[in-house]
Amino acid sequence: MRAARLYGEGDLRVEEVPDPSPKAGEALVRIHASGVCPSDIRSYTGVKATKAPWTPGHEIAGVIEALGPDSPEPWAVGDRVAVDWRGVCGVCRQCQRGAANFCENVISYPIAGFADFTAMPLRQLRRLPDAVSFEAASFCEPLACVLNAHRAIPVELGADVLVVGAGPIGLLHTQVAASRGARVIVLDRLAGRLDAARTCGARDVVVAGDDDGGAAEIRELTDGYGPDAVIVTVGIPSVIQTALTMAAKDATVNLFAGTHPKGTIAVNPDIPHYDQVQINGSHDFIPHDFSTALRLLRFGVVDIAPLVSHRFDLTDITKAFETTAAQTGLKSLIVA
Repeated sequence: MRAARLYGEGDLRVEEVPDPSPKAGEALVRIHASGVCPSDIRSYTGVKATKAPWTPGHEIAGVIEALGPDSPEPWAVGDRVAVDWRGVCGVCRQCQRGAANFCENVISYPIAGFADFTAMPLRQLRRLPDAVSFEAASFCEPLACVLNAHRAIPVELGADVLVVGAGPIGLLHTQVAASRGARVIVLDRLAGRLDAARTCGARDVVVAGDDDGGAAEIRELTDGYGPDAVIVTVGIPSVIQTALTMAAKDATVNLFAGTHPKGTIAVNPDIPHYDQVQINGSHDFIPHDFSTALRLLRFGVVDIAPLVSHRFDLTDITKAFETTAAQTGLKSLIVA
């Protein structure tokens, strides 16, 4: 089969490799859609050190091509599936307290999504409803991460929610917050992305200028109070620091993105104390988030159409990575 192999910074090659063979309890999945994720780009650009060569890609959907021996029903060849790459044990302390995203025995399955096939345990698969396309299903993983964050973000009906960053993740947050009854404001430096934010349910959009990062306009849009919740999807310390100053009293600020490269910020302790601003974060997802993400896609609560700007064949994967790294458009997919 064909597989993209990352050998080092900027060195991504499509090569012929042996087809994977499913073991007992596994399925061979022919990949039809695979999303390019910022974590893939960090490996490609050298920001994140990785062992080479390897095949990236973990946001995938496809069709079961073959089953390993002694595969249980009701799985069958031809089933359309999305793949969850995080295997959790269900019995450790973290899993039993409802924090399976911190499973002590987690198995990070190497999906190797930028390839023709992958072999995965059946327990990591979700069967796709007819209404969910392969492209939509490839968003299950990032949407699951978004849902994990929203469990820690109180959103009352009519609340003002500010989403900082109008990339694919920010637009998923926008749709989820709007579905929860919020008035959503989206902030981004790239004005071209804000049209997509409106399509995704943003009531107001703000271009972040160089003077105050858009803080004054955000304050004006919220009658001088600031937003009730701020979701920061940009991993830049200066942006995070500015976002903390935008929040209303008794607000919640969710730091969704990790910082790359790593950095620190100075936090005025009076913000969480006197203004009673809750600062939290979120990491990965639990299995229920992945299943819920599929339901939201199935019933049209989340629409991926405004998010997908580029589609590439596997042979053009370097172009897909360069497009994403340059922030040209929004989401790039490898499709077959």
